[in-house]
Formats: sequence, structure tokens, C-alpha cells
Amino acid sequence: MSLTDLTRNAFQSGLPPAKASWVSLCQTFLWRGKTPHALALTGSEAEISSSVLMLFEYYPGDAVLQAYLKEAIQNRLVSLPTFTSTFLLAARSRALREPGTLNLLCKTIQEAHLWLDPSAAPATLFPEDPDLALGTVRDALELLRATYDHMLPAHHFQRVVGPVGNLVLSLINPTPNFVSASGALALECIQSIKDILLHTFALDQNLRQPLENLALSLSLFLGENPGLTSRGSAYRTRSSLGQIDILGPGLENDITTCSLLFFQLIVDRAKSYGSGHETHATALLVAAFRTTACPLQRFLTQLFQSAVACLSTDLSHMTSKRPLSLWNAFIAGRLPRLLVSFERALGMDGIPATEFRAALHEAWGTLCFEDPLSSSLAHYENMWSLVGATPSLESADKTVSFSSAFTYQLFSSGLLDQTFVVRIDPGLTSESPSRLQAEAREAGADFGHYLNQRFSPDLTAIDAQVLLQRIYSDPVSHATFAEIVRKRFDTASSSFDVDTLGHISRVLAANETALDLVSLHVELSALVSGALAVVEEYDFEVVGDPQSAVGNLGDIVLFVQLATARFKISDTLKHKNRPLDMSYLRKTDAILNSPVPTADETRALKTWFKALFDKNSEGIEDGVLRSTRPKTLLAVAATVFLTAVRVAAERKLDQDVLGNGISYFLGPLLAWTLPGIVLALVREIRLTKFQSPQHLNVLRTLVLSPQLPRPVLSLCGLSVVRLLSEGRGVSHPFDLTALRIEVTKAMGITVAGLASPSHCTTRTDPPSLHCTDQPRRAIQNTLALIQSGKAPSLNVAACLVETSATDFLQTLWLELNLSIKAGMTIDAVKPLAVFILATPRGTLSPPLLPVFLHNVVPSLIDKSDNPMTGDLELLIAIVSSSLMAALQLERTLYTTSGQQIYPLGSSSSSMARRLAVDLRYRKGSPKGGLVAQRLTSSQTFVTSFPVFKTEI
Repeated sequence: MSLTDLTRNAFQSGLPPAKASWVSLCQTFLWRGKTPHALALTGSEAEISSSVLMLFEYYPGDAVLQAYLKEAIQNRLVSLPTFTSTFLLAARSRALREPGTLNLLCKTIQEAHLWLDPSAAPATLFPEDPDLALGTVRDALELLRATYDHMLPAHHFQRVVGPVGNLVLSLINPTPNFVSASGALALECIQSIKDILLHTFALDQNLRQPLENLALSLSLFLGENPGLTSRGSAYRTRSSLGQIDILGPGLENDITTCSLLFFQLIVDRAKSYGSGHETHATALLVAAFRTTACPLQRFLTQLFQSAVACLSTDLSHMTSKRPLSLWNAFIAGRLPRLLVSFERALGMDGIPATEFRAALHEAWGTLCFEDPLSSSLAHYENMWSLVGATPSLESADKTVSFSSAFTYQLFSSGLLDQTFVVRIDPGLTSESPSRLQAEAREAGADFGHYLNQRFSPDLTAIDAQVLLQRIYSDPVSHATFAEIVRKRFDTASSSFDVDTLGHISRVLAANETALDLVSLHVELSALVSGALAVVEEYDFEVVGDPQSAVGNLGDIVLFVQLATARFKISDTLKHKNRPLDMSYLRKTDAILNSPVPTADETRALKTWFKALFDKNSEGIEDGVLRSTRPKTLLAVAATVFLTAVRVAAERKLDQDVLGNGISYFLGPLLAWTLPGIVLALVREIRLTKFQSPQHLNVLRTLVLSPQLPRPVLSLCGLSVVRLLSEGRGVSHPFDLTALRIEVTKAMGITVAGLASPSHCTTRTDPPSLHCTDQPRRAIQNTLALIQSGKAPSLNVAACLVETSATDFLQTLWLELNLSIKAGMTIDAVKPLAVFILATPRGTLSPPLLPVFLHNVVPSLIDKSDNPMTGDLELLIAIVSSSLMAALQLERTLYTTSGQQIYPLGSSSSSMARRLAVDLRYRKGSPKGGLVAQRLTSSQTFVTSFPVFKTEI
């Protein structure tokens, strides 16, 4: 009989664990002529532990088995270090991974010193043998890694993460000293720690520092990296895990990475990974820094060089004098705030603020104190002085130069010190370059309070436009204004104050440059969801003045429609964790005949048709407004309007009555229903092939009316222009070409469906923003900009509208190869590929990295033709860099947001695992073998993705 049989029989027979029972049997079995010391030498302690532990596979979390272990430890049959090492070794098997068992056994070890001697200090958990002790640590790290496996169910994780983490902490804190342990074991522990730190995004913060300290101690023991003893060593140990060592850190003067990142932050400014979402925008900056594998000062220098290059490219596209572009608003008004968040995020990783600011001083100083003949900043300032804006007629303000505004922004944010600023512009330390801030100082008021008072609900539309133009031309005031808007939306939405909410919605909808400015600084989707919640829940029956309430609510609806259309905000909005239904805003042009209208809609159709188009009607009474919910009125407006137009065309309705009814829709009471009405008219005219003069005349009346709200024209103008373009050569009651010209003029400069205000020719998008031609042409243009040393830009989402993701990526691969053959280096084109593959975009764009890794890469390897080695080197560089970028982004998102997010469609570890399996099957082919060999030859890459070590 063995100890295993003895323990199993005793437990199944119900024998108690007390000294007179199971323990006594074990002692009798073992002590036949032997001393306890001899028992330890023969390994019987481990055998007793194992005999109990293996029963937990069949009796998980059993309290009697725990009592057996307690008695064995108390009676010195098993030492605590031996049981600890035996348990952790056994825990490598899934048999002991049941949550109840892990929880119980971890707590048994931690509480054992109370059973042994409550008055003594906690007993050591390590065996005396250094190799056994380090092996215990290795097994504990493996258990910790397995505990955080994201494939495990949430209830499993929640029950075991605390006990396992506490056990590991008791083993490694304070940091143990393994001076004579096996070097191979030490290296294995270091690799495990690196894997945990890189891939365990929800890791308990109390564990992170002890793990880093242990890795550092073991590294010093091995002599692997003596430089780790310098300041910030823990950060550098961790961040070096994501540095790409296959092709090195890239170009010295790389402006491609940050230029493309800035472009994406602007073009997606109102989306989850745009400038307005500060947490995610910061995460993109941090991930870019980690992926570029260059020192902080060099990265910040490249960042500032990219900013100036983007401004210069934007200025070269200016067609007329103007106050500021959206590029200038982002760089001068938004980027300094993002740099503050960038500093804070890097601080979480161990880079102190003093080190960050020293690097920033050096980086910005490199541009400011460069030789004017070769300085990109001086060149931009000279271009601005020659082409720059003249003050508007309404404002006597002098446009603030970029360098002064940007330096002041960095200084006021605490990123630059006074000594440095004095060298650039002595006046900045005593006086803000902002005229608005100077006015606040003269009034003895705080700037935020002053601007809030100036932006009063009592302002007329013209006065509001003048003030907003002054604010837009003054980057120093952008963040303050955006915060005022955010607070007003939050307060008014929470209190259902439709007067305040209607005013701010009306102002922003009528001044799209101001709306663009706000979208750079705040999460526009949060403003939209708050406003939409008010629309859904507002009840006209409880208000004293329904006429005013309907008008204000209509302004809110127009704002929501404009913002969602202009910025393509997702339909899946939530307000206070409650999903909001936006579908009705997409159907305002529907004619209610099929499916059958609801009872409320049927009643509203009759009521409103009678109120608006009955010659005996006395107008819209308060009772009519109170009895109709806003959503219902939106749903029936187009049907009511087009029914009246049709009846008038049949000469069953007097034209004066029709005109009188239309006048209500052009007034403040019902103007907010016009987007659906205009689109319904456009559809009806197209269906009748321009054969209804009545519909054409009504459309002309609406779109040329000076009372038509600008948001309606922004929402529907493009559809009207397209319709009128289709009517060439068709007989009609008036000149459609002249009408089209008038509508286009009224809309202003139109870019891909977005109107820019006619009073301000500000480009609302950077150059090359919209990819209306073939994606191949867009990629070629971007590569040409990179080759010429200019700031590149590529709207990937727009390209994906033109073609499928796979076709786009195959086109990208072809163009990158052609560029390499034409003389460009891999380091020059690699940032473009990483940007396309590893940058998250809106929900409408498919994630590209999984498609590239799992569809395109295998097809490239499987092709029968043998590409040049250079082509494979490009492929290897793109694959490794993109996976690294994805990993760094996941880690940074967890650090900055506290949430484990996979924004690229799948986790980097799962993408790497599938790619490793694909390469394993292709190791026999020359190309597949070369790709696998080059990836696994990179210690950094394999450390970051251990699956390449195990699968290939």
C-alpha cells in the first residue's frame, strides 16, 4: 500500500484528520525505524502533500481535505515550504484549477503561520535549496498567468484572482534573493514576468511593481542588462518589450507616424478614437511612442516637426485668406492639452514629469532655436505672414501667430518653464497673446467666467456668430469654450431645460466651424446622447408655453441630426447606460402609407393637415401642440406636407392656402421638420421624372427662402444639387441650372456632403481628406508625400467605401512593393502600413489587421512566384511592427482607461496565435520558413508573443 492509497481510503471511509486518525496512520506508515529528518530527505513530505492534493480533482474545494492538510502541517508531517512548492507544481495541471479548490488552498498556505505559531513572524514559503525556491516562484508565476487567461469565464476570474495574487505577493514581496540559483530558471522567470506584464491588462496594481522588481533583480543576477539600475529602469524594462528589433527604430526624422496620427485624430474627431475622446487619443499617442522604439526626446521632436509639417501642407492648400484652419485649431488649440494627458499617462509607466518636461523643452527648443534658413517652423511662419488671414469685419482682433499661441499653451499648461519662454517671447510670461483673455483681465474676471457671460443666451444670431468667429481665431480660448459648451449641455440635459439646450443647439448648428472646434475637445457623442434623451422624453403637455417649447426642441433635433450626419456618429448611443433609439431620425422623409401608421400617427396626420392646410383653420393652437409628441410630429411632417402639395397639384387645394401652410414650416415652430420634407420632395420629383411643376416650385420656394435654417441646407443641400443636376435637358417651369447654382452658392464650399459656412471659408477637413477616386490613387498620393518629405494623410475609411478590405490591402501591398523598387526604404513606408493596419477607426470600418494577417499574408506566402527577398523583408517588418503596435495600444488603453479593450477586432495575442499556427503549417515552404525564422529570431518579438516560441 502507498501513501496515496492510505489517504484515499481514509478519506473515503470518513476517517477524521485528527492526530489519532489519519495523521496517526501516516506516522505509523512512515516512521518505521526512521526519524522525521530522514523522512524529509526521502521526499515523503511531498508524497503526503500529493496524496491529499490529487483528491481535490474529484472533491473540489472539500473542507475535510483542507483539514487533512492542516493537521499534516501542524504535526510537522509536511513543512510549509514543501507543501507550497508541491501545490504550485501540481497547480500547473488543470485538475487543480477549479475556483473553489484554488481559493481554499491559497488561503491555507497564507494562514498556515497562524496554526503553527501565531506569535511568530510568518514562516518562509521557500525551500532551502535555491533551485527549488526559484522553481516555486516559476510555478507561482505560471499559476498567476493562467489565472488572468481572458478565455476563462468571468466568475472563475473573480473567485481566484484575489487569493492567487495574494499568494504570489507573499512569495515575491519583499524581493527574494536567489544568488546561487540556476540561470536557466532565472531566465524562465524573467520571460514569464514579461509575458504577464505585457498581456495581463487587468493585473492588480499591487502586483505590478513587485513583479518588475523581481525581474530587475534576476536580470542583475544574470548580468543580462546592468544598465537597468538607472533612473526609470522599471519603465524601460517594461517598455522595451514592445520595441521592434527586427529592423531597428526607423528613420531619424520620421514625420510620417505622427502626421498620420494627427490626421486620424482630426478626421475622426467626434468618434471613439478621435481628438474629442481624450483618453483614447492619449492612448494612441502613447502607443505610437512605444511602437516607434525611439527615445522620448526624439519622439517629441518628431511630433513637433510633424505638427509644423501638417500646418505647412494645410497652408499650401489655402485658396483664400481666412482666420484659421481646423489643422491650426487642432495643433495650437488641442495638442497642448493632449500632451498634458500624454505626460500623465507616461507617468503611470514610470517616466517622471521632470524627465518628460526636460525632453519636451529640448524637443520644442530644437524647432524654435533652429537656424531660420533651415527651420521648418520659421518657414511656416513666413508662409503665414505672406498668405495669412486678415481680421474679420466684425472683430478688431489680430490673429495670433502659431508659435506664440503654441508656446503660450505649453507654458500655461505647465509643460514649459518661464526661463525657456522668455527666450522665445518675453511678453508671453506676463501677458497672454489672446485678446479675449486680455479683455477678461481688464474686467477683473476669471477667463472662463468672462467667456461664459459673453456667450449669453440673450445674444442675437449675428452677435453670436461674431463672438464665435473671435473664439475660433483665438486657439488659446478653444479649450475653455468647449468646456463651457459641455457643461451647458450636461446641465440643461439633466434638468430638461429646453430653453438653454435649444439656444446652444441652435448656435452650434448654425455655426459649423464652432461645432468643429467643440468636437476637437469634447466627446460629441455624449452631447448628442444627452440632447436626444431630452427629445425622447419631453412632454409638451406639462409646459406653460408649448409654442416656445416646440421651437426650442426643434433646434435640439436639428442639432442632433446635423451632428450625427456630419460626424457619422454611431446609431448605438446610450444615455446613463440606457440605449437610445435613433432610427426615427433616419426615417423623417418616409411617407406614412405602408406599413400602416400607428393610431397616434393617424390621429396626428388628420389634426396637423387640418391645422395647416384647411382654409377654415385658425392656425396651430396650443392644444394641437400639446397632443403631439415630438417623435410623432417628425414622423408625420413629410406625409402632411407632400399630401398638401399633391392635392394642390390636383387643383383641390388653393395655392394661397398651400403657401400659408408652407410658411408655418419656414417659421421657428416647424422648421426643424424640413430635412425630412425636403428629402421626401427630392425623392418624389425624381420618381415623377421632373413632370410635376408643383413639386419643383415648392422645392424652389423652400431652398431659396431666407428663412430656411442653415442646418437644413447642410443636411439636404447635396441631395438637392444632385437632383437638379439630373434634370438637365428636361422641360421644367424654371431654369434648374440657375437654381442649382444658387443652392450651391448658398451652401458654400461643399466637400463630400459637408457644407462649410459661407461666411467663413475655413476648410473643415485637412487636405486629401476625402478619397473619392480609386484607393490606389489615394495610396500613391500618400506615398508621394512621404517621399517628398511632406506630411502625409490618408482617409482609410473613405477608401473602404470604394472597395473591400481585402482588395484594399492587396492594393496597399502592391503599391508598397512598387515604392520599395522605386528607391524608398522599408523604414520610410513601414509607418504608413502600421497606421493603416493598427489604428482603430469608426464602427462602420472593418478592422484591417486581422484581415491582413489571416487572409492577405497567407495568400502572399502561398503564391507560386518567388518574390525578391526584399519583398519578404517588407512583409516581415509590417507583420512584426503591426502586431507590436496592436499590443502596445491594448496595454495603453488599459493603463489610461482602466478597461481591457480590443479596438482592432481581436486581441493581439489571439491574432499572433492564429498567425503562428498558419506559419507552422507553411514552414516547409521556402517563403513560409523564412518568415517564421525571421520572426522567431527576434528576442523582443518572441518575448512579446511567446506563442511563436511554442507553436513554431
